[in-house]
Amino acid sequence: GMRPRSPLDQATPGRSGINVPDPATTRLGATFNWETECRVINNPFWDVVKDFVEADSFRGNPVVGEFRLDRPVAESMARLPNRQLLVRKYCWTIPDPDTVAFVAEHAQGGLVDPIAGTGYWAYLLTQLGIDVVCYDLNPGATLVTNGWHGGDLYAEVGAKDCAEAAALHPDRTLFLSWPPYAQDVGTRIVKAYNGNRIIYIGEAKGHTGDEELHLLLGR
Repeated sequence: GMRPRSPLDQATPGRSGINVPDPATTRLGATFNWETECRVINNPFWDVVKDFVEADSFRGNPVVGEFRLDRPVAESMARLPNRQLLVRKYCWTIPDPDTVAFVAEHAQGGLVDPIAGTGYWAYLLTQLGIDVVCYDLNPGATLVTNGWHGGDLYAEVGAKDCAEAAALHPDRTLFLSWPPYAQDVGTRIVKAYNGNRIIYIGEAKGHTGDEELHLLLGR
């Protein structure tokens, strides 16, 4: 199934109804309620899947689209949004309000997203006043076919190799969301990044990144 949040913790800025925080105070986390604000931003991906979130039958983690042994297949199918369509249109993680709030709260110095895809995460975070620079090897609008995402773009995404992009911004927090499984993309990014803060959204031991990435993140 699709996980609303990582088990690890896992564009119209200033939209009406959003109070853009003062960076001087939000870094202290004392005067701004991220959780409240993240529930009123424009987040169409979450709007599509939020009514399908349920606790999985193994550990009770929130998931979308689990095939369970205790109910008919037809019922599970009815609770399964079109994952391939959604991840290509938006992003590969479900940006539930709690996870968006976590990222916003820890985005010290702004974010660099070197595998931004459609730029959907930047679209969400920009509504909260977070500055995000986005890169992708193949930004969506420049290709007829891309194996990871479609042609939708929600933010400005520069064309650049992921490791080169990460190396350009040691002053920013590295945002690493769902690096491709069994590939060295995430590893190359972490090795190239010279900053001191990483926000990782993915599985601890599962279908994100490779073994070396998880060793690096565990240090």
